[in-house]
Amino acid sequence: MPPVRILHLITDLGAGGAETWLCRLLSRLPREGFDCRVVSMLPLDGPQGALAGAIRDLGVPVQSLGMRRGLPGPGGLLRLMELLRHWRPHVLQTWMYHADLLGLLAARACGCGAAVSWGLRAGYMDFSRYGLATRLTVRACARLSHLPQAVTANSCAGARLHVEALGYRPRRLTVLENGVDGEVFRPDAEAGARLRAEWNVPPGALLAGLVARVDAMKGHDVFCMAMRRVRERFPQALPVFCGQGTEPGAPELDALLARHGLAGAGAVRLGQRRDVPQVLAALDVLALPSLGEGFPNALAEGLACGVPVAALDVGDARRMVGPGGLLADAAESGPGSGSGAGPERRAAALAECLEGVLALTPEQRSGMGTLGRFHVLNEFGLDAAVARWAAHFESLAAESGSPLAE
Repeated sequence: MPPVRILHLITDLGAGGAETWLCRLLSRLPREGFDCRVVSMLPLDGPQGALAGAIRDLGVPVQSLGMRRGLPGPGGLLRLMELLRHWRPHVLQTWMYHADLLGLLAARACGCGAAVSWGLRAGYMDFSRYGLATRLTVRACARLSHLPQAVTANSCAGARLHVEALGYRPRRLTVLENGVDGEVFRPDAEAGARLRAEWNVPPGALLAGLVARVDAMKGHDVFCMAMRRVRERFPQALPVFCGQGTEPGAPELDALLARHGLAGAGAVRLGQRRDVPQVLAALDVLALPSLGEGFPNALAEGLACGVPVAALDVGDARRMVGPGGLLADAAESGPGSGSGAGPERRAAALAECLEGVLALTPEQRSGMGTLGRFHVLNEFGLDAAVARWAAHFESLAAESGSPLAE
């Protein structure tokens, strides 16, 4: 039987969670069974195309519809319709709201026969933090959610949010979590020690890290407030920031550090890195201070690296942490996942978890990390996640209007 043709439509190919997961999924789907292409709504230049090269290196064609941010426009719709008519994929897998809406409209308008599968990534929505275009797109998707052949969510929290809070009514809703690669994300004491030396970390220092782009949803303010509290008990504790917007001189993080009394606290500021597994291996504890999450990739990756975690109870964090860290109850309220508590309360809860981990002996932290790695790889291993996605695509292809014999 010829391979299943899958067209992946995504808003952009920046180094975000959905984009990174798509890249990992494409790297593991067997070529003899799946023929994939990737289409970005936005241009591929600059940070919004950061992963395009990595996907092309896998042998997967990548192209752009050349659209601008905002509501889907007619030009992009027409270009996508032409591509669907020409290539006739069995499955159109869309990633995130704008792609969900555009993909559904294009597939139905051109009559290509592709089975449409939406990809929901959010586990929490605070509409005050989004522009008008995104708010309208989400509401339109909720009204049209009965039309795609399938809707996937990457977390149980995300599935609950969209059905209970956003009014989605899909005919088929499947939770397909991301997976973490235990061969890439693994304990590496040698690499961790090397990086600590490069960063001029003093002997005996305790490193508490946050791996996330600077964004209001990711809780950098909460982490800074928590670290101010932690340093009162553990003055040797240093914050480590990794992700877009954390590089030295980045104004938003500069302001946060100054506001919360951490400007002279020896913070390690790394910016966006390609060696995230090694960065994680250098930490004594990984923090998750997010206001809301679906499937927090950084948490899974830290656990796989054997790093104990201190996390707010957002998204599917509770399912992921298991014995690998401490979880704060202050963060979650209501369906799916977000915080009704104020930042001070969340910071106090996170600080308590951070202090609980840092108070352990190195041997105890190592034991906690070992248990966390076993748990996360057993529950959310990459191979099992890819197998579930492959079965999803095969099931949809069998229902599509594009014959597999073609």
